[in-house]
Amino acid sequence: MPQPPIKPRATLTEQATKLLPSALLPELLGCIDTDKRLVVLDMGHAMASTVRFFGEYRCQLNFIDLTAEQFVATPDEDLSHRQRVVLMRQALTLAPSVKLDICLFWDVFSYLSDAYIKALIEALEPHIGPATGALIINPRDSRCYLPFCRYGVADQDHFMQIDNTGTQPTVFARSQRDLNNLIDYFAIDRGRLIAEGRAEYLLLENRDSDKTDRSMI
Repeated sequence: MPQPPIKPRATLTEQATKLLPSALLPELLGCIDTDKRLVVLDMGHAMASTVRFFGEYRCQLNFIDLTAEQFVATPDEDLSHRQRVVLMRQALTLAPSVKLDICLFWDVFSYLSDAYIKALIEALEPHIGPATGALIINPRDSRCYLPFCRYGVADQDHFMQIDNTGTQPTVFARSQRDLNNLIDYFAIDRGRLIAEGRAEYLLLENRDSDKTDRSMI
């Protein structure tokens, strides 16, 4: 399969900005077919570095800052599962026929309860296919602190990390096993430790996974 073009490494331009080395981003990018138009969904802030990076591809780049949505910021736990799914679909605003090549969840799962993760996963299902890959940044385990940051793609080997402002929402820290059991048709393919008590996980579509409790890091 064709490999993505090599990009120049990003450099730091602001004091509050950090480059976060990634072992799994190159693997995710190495799986994409650069002969076709890519569809990317970024579930964080619209970072300029991400726009610049994917500007080198033939790409449809979609941003949805899910944690800024009112129904996520102030969740109503009395809603039914079906009502949550409808809210998630409305927030995603993806055309029915769109299939995603890359989904950048960043740390969004850490700010969603189990019920809202299940709703998000169901809302995304029509847009997930065998070629879809995804990345998550998560606390290394349920006891770890999660830095309050924005993330983007800096270059083929690094995330861009910027400290967030305001009050950090409630963090739902989960073990790898608990997270893996919530993401249904996705499965954690591999994981790597990164700085400040976090791990990055590569997700691949795998509907036959038995969700065995095995450590990826």
